[in-house]
Amino acid sequence: MIQQIPSELLYLLCFVSSLIISIISIPQIISVAAKKRLYDTPDGERKIHLRVIPNLGGIGIFFGFITTASLFISPEAFTKWNFIIAASLLLFLVGIADDLISLSPSKKFLTQFIAAFIVVCIADIRLKSLHGVLGLYELRYWWSVVFSIVGIIFVTNAYNLIDGIDGLAGSIATLSALLLGITLAGFGHPGAACLSFCLLGGIVGFLRYNISPAKIFMGDTGSLLIGFIISLLCIISVNSFNGLSTYSRLVIHSAGGALVIGLSVLFVPVFDTFRVFITRIMKGSSPFKADRTHLHHYLLDMGFTHSQTVTILVISNILIITVSLITQDFNPNIAILCIVAFTLSLFGILYFMRKAKLAKNRTSGPGKTKELPLAKDAAAANND
Repeated sequence: MIQQIPSELLYLLCFVSSLIISIISIPQIISVAAKKRLYDTPDGERKIHLRVIPNLGGIGIFFGFITTASLFISPEAFTKWNFIIAASLLLFLVGIADDLISLSPSKKFLTQFIAAFIVVCIADIRLKSLHGVLGLYELRYWWSVVFSIVGIIFVTNAYNLIDGIDGLAGSIATLSALLLGITLAGFGHPGAACLSFCLLGGIVGFLRYNISPAKIFMGDTGSLLIGFIISLLCIISVNSFNGLSTYSRLVIHSAGGALVIGLSVLFVPVFDTFRVFITRIMKGSSPFKADRTHLHHYLLDMGFTHSQTVTILVISNILIITVSLITQDFNPNIAILCIVAFTLSLFGILYFMRKAKLAKNRTSGPGKTKELPLAKDAAAANND
C-alpha cells in the first residue's frame, strides 16, 4: 500500500507524522525529567544557560524519526534501511547514557566508529569518488571505507559540538535535512528522501520547545543521531546523482556539483569544528578540550541574543549554499576554494568586529557606554 502513495504525499506524511510524534512526546519527556530531576545543570563556566533544563529532547526526535521511517520506508525503496536502524539505535543508546550519566569520550568514539562501520562496510553506504577534488576520482575500496568512516564520525561530532545555544543545532539541521530531502527526491531516491523528511519532522517538533528560551535541550541523544543521519544522506545524495532527471538539469548539474553542494550543506558545523580544533592544537591544547571559541560564542560576545545568533548562522549557511550553486560548474577544487574563501571572509568580518567591540568595552570607563556583556551574561539575560 505504501508503494501506491504518490511520492509527494508520502514525503508529506513522513514529515507530518514525525512532527506530531515529536511535538506530542517532548512535553511528556519534560514532565518526566522534572519529576526525576534529570537536568543539564549549569557549571558557571562553559555552559551558557543559568537554569536547570532537561537535556533529553533527543528522545522525542529519535522516536519521531524511527517510528515514521519504519512505517513509510519500504524495503524495495531503500534496501539499506535496516542497517541504518541498527546504527541509529547504537547512537541513541550511547547518547542517552551520556546525557544521564556522562560517558568517557573513548566510549562515545568507539560507538560512533561501530555505527559508521555498519553503514559503510555492511550497508556499503560510502563515498566512492571525489569527482576530481584534489585530483582524485574513483577511490579504491579501502580508501573509500576509511574516508567515509572518518567523514561520518567528524560530521557527527560537528553537529554535536555546534549544539551550544538554544535552537542552533536544530535550526542548522532543519536546513540540512530539508535541502537533502528535496535533492534526494529530485534524484529519484524516494527511500532516502523519506528518511530525510522523517528526520526533518522530528527536529521541527523538537524546535517548538528549544527555540530561545529553551524548555529542553536535545542532548547527545539528538545531536549524535542528527549528525550521523545527515552525513549518510549527504553521501547517498552524491552517489544518487542522476543526470537524466529534471532536477539535475535545473538545479544540480553534475556529480561533482552534488559533492560541492553536499559539502556546503554541512559547512557551518564542519568549518566551525575544524577551525576550533586547529585553534586549540595551535595553542598546545587538546582539540577536544572544551572552551568558548565557537562561532556562536563569538556572536554572543558581541551582544547578540540566542535567536539573533541562530538567525545569523542559518543565513550564513544559506549564503554558502548559494555560492556552491553558483560555482558548481567550475572545477570542484575551485568551487570548494570559493566556498572556503567566502566563509573565511564572513568569519574575518566577525572576528575583527568582535575584537573591536571587546577592545571598546575594555577601554570604556565609568559613566561611558554600558559595557557589552560577554557570552555568559548575554545568555543569562536571554534565558531570564
